[in-house]
Amino acid sequence: MFLAIRELTHAKFRYVLIGLIMVLIASLIFIISGLTKGLSADNASAIQNLQADYVLMEPDAELEITKSFIPHKKLDDIAKIDGVEEANPLSIRMMNASVNGTQQNEDVALFVTEADGVLLPSVSEGKTIANENEVIADSSLKREGIEIGDTLQFGEESEFTIVGFTDNQRYSHTSVLFMDNGQRDNINAITIQAEEGKIDAIKSTIGDSLDIVTTEEALQGIPSYSQEQASLNMMIIFLFVIAAFVLAAFFYVITLQKRDQFGVLKALGAKTIYLVKNLIGQVVLLSVICIAVGVGLTLGIKALLPEDMPFLLETSGMIQTSLLILAVSVVGALVSLVQVVKIDPIEAIEGAGK
Repeated sequence: MFLAIRELTHAKFRYVLIGLIMVLIASLIFIISGLTKGLSADNASAIQNLQADYVLMEPDAELEITKSFIPHKKLDDIAKIDGVEEANPLSIRMMNASVNGTQQNEDVALFVTEADGVLLPSVSEGKTIANENEVIADSSLKREGIEIGDTLQFGEESEFTIVGFTDNQRYSHTSVLFMDNGQRDNINAITIQAEEGKIDAIKSTIGDSLDIVTTEEALQGIPSYSQEQASLNMMIIFLFVIAAFVLAAFFYVITLQKRDQFGVLKALGAKTIYLVKNLIGQVVLLSVICIAVGVGLTLGIKALLPEDMPFLLETSGMIQTSLLILAVSVVGALVSLVQVVKIDPIEAIEGAGK
């Protein structure tokens, strides 16, 4: 590392330019990753956070819960199957609500389930629902001026009072309202919690009458979810590829420029492995510094974004992305190692003397 640090301090301007490009690439990857996670949560966090192992719906629905219709009496049959620990109904309706009988209208997603079931999320403010005329709302509605005690009306139906707020409950980019199902004749889906190792027996008992999918698989039925995520993930993949090529080109050119120096060092007795270690150490040190700066820049940009911007940065995700950027940087630098290994001390010295 001695040689690597000496070179970094000696050729400051060269490595500052490389570092600036690495910071910009890292920041762009972090920002798009944050948008990807944020849009995913804004589109599907209510399904992602369901307290369920599997979702049962009609086969013809093609994973889209809102297109599935199951008789409510089927719920009791599912609950009696050996291995099913919890079975709860779930219906989803995309609605427009009038607030307090005024001209203010809000688009919401109604999640209709049992008031005493496990699908109801914990409240961050207020209380949970106690009857069919009460609802729990996602806290994003507070940005629209809606408060506990406000009423919502859907068309000609009766009014519903907001008694509590919950967090991270969004569906199809709209706020979710949770309400009691009131023993409706038809439901969209049945969610279950199953004993470990018994899901195959449960599937065999149910047969082909219902599809049994995981909550992750159910996400694919949300309109535009898979297309949206695929587009953003493709952008991230291309950014990693671009980063690898850019860094490979930079370090390859720099290594060629130092070919004579490496030849002299080899002539003086420096081992090839020593030069390789210093080159890799230099790349790792530079990458770690640039990634750290990129993280700080991304957090600063996040603080400036509007509150309603779907942007989500998680510590685990940032660590994973940072390690990937570091790995791409090292892989990009490996291309230049061929030049270090192939250097002939005599040829390099003769070339330097011409």
